[in-house]
Amino acid sequence: MKKTLGFLLVTIISISTISAQSIATERMVFAWKNMKNMVVKSAQQMPEEHFDLIPAEGLRSFADQVKHITTSNRFFVGFLAGEDNNVANKNTLEKVSGKDAIIKDLEASFDYVIATLPKIQGYDENIDMFGQTLSRMEALMLTEHHLQREHGKITIYMRLKGIAPAKSTSWLL
Repeated sequence: MKKTLGFLLVTIISISTISAQSIATERMVFAWKNMKNMVVKSAQQMPEEHFDLIPAEGLRSFADQVKHITTSNRFFVGFLAGEDNNVANKNTLEKVSGKDAIIKDLEASFDYVIATLPKIQGYDENIDMFGQTLSRMEALMLTEHHLQREHGKITIYMRLKGIAPAKSTSWLL
């Protein structure tokens, strides 16, 4: 009887943990689809002649800022999924040029994130992320925070040229 009760308890805890992670994964995929829409639409709205815009010395051009988002998407999520970190270098900053190619690669980076999120396991597990001990969930949240911050930068570049970015979206829309 005790063995059966113990087995039942372990089974219930396992199912609730799996369900919680599944729900969290579904919400993250939903959010990243929204963020893909927002960031890609923003990049598409910037005219190609402004892709070389550098608003101040020491900053990236608009094109390089978008490519930074692309590379970061692949790097951080690949890291969290335990994949080869060289996945971020499939398309290096030097290889991708021109508005159409940059946007196509940006879309592909979001598609990679969306496809990889369900592969990430153990949200409560602590990992070492660049010298900091974080849960995988915290690391995922930092990854999204990074994307939002970098999108904010391209928004500023666009506003400097009088162009409105795409509507902000994330978890709720």
